[in-house]
Amino acid sequence: MSSLLYLLLTLAILVVVHEYGHFWVARRCGVKVLKFSVGFGKPIWNRVAQDGTEYIIAAIPLGGYVKMLDEREGDVAKEELEHAFNRKPLSARVAIVAAGPIANLLFAVVAYSFIFMVGIPGVRPIVDEVTITSPASIAGVTVGDEITAVNGRDTPTWRSVNRELLDIAIEGGAARVTVKMDGNEAVKHLSIPKQEITTLSATALMKSLGLKPYMVELKPVIANVVDNGPAQLGGLQAGDSIVSVNGDLTKSWNKLVSIVQSNANEALTFVVMRESDQIELVITPYVAPGNVGKIGASVDSQKTVLPKELQAVERYGLIDALIKGTHQTWSFSALTLKSIGGMLIGDVSSDNIGGPITIAQYASSSANGGFISFVSFLAMISISLGLLNLLPIPVLDGGHLAMYFIEWIRGEALSEQSQLQLQKLGIILLLMLMFLAFFNDLTRLFG
Repeated sequence: MSSLLYLLLTLAILVVVHEYGHFWVARRCGVKVLKFSVGFGKPIWNRVAQDGTEYIIAAIPLGGYVKMLDEREGDVAKEELEHAFNRKPLSARVAIVAAGPIANLLFAVVAYSFIFMVGIPGVRPIVDEVTITSPASIAGVTVGDEITAVNGRDTPTWRSVNRELLDIAIEGGAARVTVKMDGNEAVKHLSIPKQEITTLSATALMKSLGLKPYMVELKPVIANVVDNGPAQLGGLQAGDSIVSVNGDLTKSWNKLVSIVQSNANEALTFVVMRESDQIELVITPYVAPGNVGKIGASVDSQKTVLPKELQAVERYGLIDALIKGTHQTWSFSALTLKSIGGMLIGDVSSDNIGGPITIAQYASSSANGGFISFVSFLAMISISLGLLNLLPIPVLDGGHLAMYFIEWIRGEALSEQSQLQLQKLGIILLLMLMFLAFFNDLTRLFG
């Protein structure tokens, strides 16, 4: 139930952001807005403002729309023709249509900037092990080094180190890594091998570099389980402490994750301690993007005490936070576009496409991880929504922009019949995409 509530909350926030972008620019361009709706179908709440705009919350919370005065959708009084969308110059129409996706991207910038201003607690990036002949070893990184910057950008925590290195790993390349030991600083030139998008992760990257972070192992205690996920369906509950999986002792959360990730679609026997009772459960991880197993459970990090000497917080002032937020939005946007491009040419499997069930599970998991985690999730989904809407598919904002581009080239708009046929094609493509997303969701859920 909580997954559904967080899904609805996520959709409500991002739909309002997206549609308000259209609404705000339309008003600035002199277009009369007739309706601003969150959701589709029968209104469950509505109010008409003094300017005539009707604000609606509808029964089906899977989107929203802004309805503007337009001669193509009904009769328009002569005195209001100047406020009709279709009468506006091409530049104004482009600005209004593009404003929705742009609003989503700006929301991500604000969200990430907020996170960087509040501060992200983490672990100091001290190197615990370096594999012989690895890129890190060749660069001269040694055990005990603390990574203080990558390419001149401060890295107070392992999370920040991972973020900077992952940006480079998308294409591969070299990084100037500043390390400190006993008060002495040195710059190491680290070669970053290119990582495949489907397996791109901090854990995989650290392994390929030959670096093992010095970290306190988290105790395998469950904080939350995702509604209707394998963990919950198998009987796992918040507060359970995992003793073993298939007879293999799990003294740390990382050990548990490793076992689960390598056993997608395989039934695993969990032995857990629940209060004073030892219980045996059977849980089958679903196949998550990257072809790894997941059960839909999060760790209760508060059960593990982190020594003060290892604690750190990544926090910035307003300007630096805005720069970081913008960079994070740009990086995730580039990764998303690269993934979409990879799917189109067949380099990335369409199995990575997720639908509402996947979004609901991630929404619930991120919310259970705390406010900052949920805001970060909203930022990522907002970017995905903005970029998806910019795809040149008829009925999406990107499709309208593509038709405006054709109008600019030709000097006149496509005929209404041509536009209608393109919209039908766009609806078919979207339905196919929705079917694929639902199919992937159900496959992950039920195997």
